[in-house]
Amino acid sequence: MKVFRVGADYAINVMVRYDNFSLYSAIPVEVDQLKFLQNLQTEKYINVIFWTKPSKLHYEVQFIINPSDKELFMERAEHFKLNVTLLQPNIQQAFDNQIIKKYLGFKIDNYTWEYYHTLEDIYHWLSDLTIKYPKIVQLYVIGKSVEGREIYALIIKRGKSKNKIIVEGGIHGREWISVEFVTYLAAQILNANDTNRRVVKLFRSHDWLLIPVANPDGFNYNQKEDRLFKKNRNVGGGLNGVDLNRNFDYSFGKHAVGRHILDDDYCGSTPFSEPETVALKRFLQQHSENLKFYFSIHSYGQRIVIPFADRVNHMSNYFELENYGKQAATEMFNYTAKNTKLGLYMTRWVSF
Repeated sequence: MKVFRVGADYAINVMVRYDNFSLYSAIPVEVDQLKFLQNLQTEKYINVIFWTKPSKLHYEVQFIINPSDKELFMERAEHFKLNVTLLQPNIQQAFDNQIIKKYLGFKIDNYTWEYYHTLEDIYHWLSDLTIKYPKIVQLYVIGKSVEGREIYALIIKRGKSKNKIIVEGGIHGREWISVEFVTYLAAQILNANDTNRRVVKLFRSHDWLLIPVANPDGFNYNQKEDRLFKKNRNVGGGLNGVDLNRNFDYSFGKHAVGRHILDDDYCGSTPFSEPETVALKRFLQQHSENLKFYFSIHSYGQRIVIPFADRVNHMSNYFELENYGKQAATEMFNYTAKNTKLGLYMTRWVSF
């Protein structure tokens, strides 16, 4: 592995590279087109890595293709009359532009969200928060990963309410922005002032239980070895990791999972077979009293996903959640349209 440094910033050049892998977009509008994309996902006769998967007609699918298979893919896409749009000709260039900024310990304000951070620096910053805010911030080890790394929960208590909100990120190793979002949320909670009374009221009306990196092994391996690796590092006996997001016991192995140990979505041999998911389970059980919300932050894409969306009927508040989700999507769209140039990326409501 090579590391290039410029001052306090550095970019990691991982061992696995994706030079000239191209990112494409397609929207299947006919059944044959959808089946073609789904067969690529299951049969793997063309080296395609799906970033958004082919699940429904008229839903955008995004994927990268090995340069050696581009010609064959385009030939098959033309056969099915599937319109394909090139989004990024060389995805490795985008990866190389993802700069990681070194955090200078004990200078909390120097931790910014213009750059990414290493696992070590994230943990260092979390520890520094407890020193700066000893009365309202606590840091707990809720368990350990396969490789023995600690999994931390940051608990922020700004008010007297016993109501709790859990926010978890980084359960997939390659979703760096989900980790950064949870740390950004922690900073927003701690720095909220009276200029925005609505935000202050929200932050002070709940205890916030934040788990920035639920999969520390996968996150660390992703930054140093393979930018597209998402699972944990349970790699013994030919296993190539487990998709922790699919290792919980609800509807285990039934929906959108891989059953082969090498599959990107491999759910594991049994529910809670992995120490990371066991740690999350125990933490949730310990804090279930007065727990009002649990948010799991993912990337990539703009989606709000209802839990248990495969079974509408058993949820008495399903349509209430749907309404909340649509309102949240609208609020986020309006905020980004007003404050940034990202407003065109409308947050979509998705239930699956």
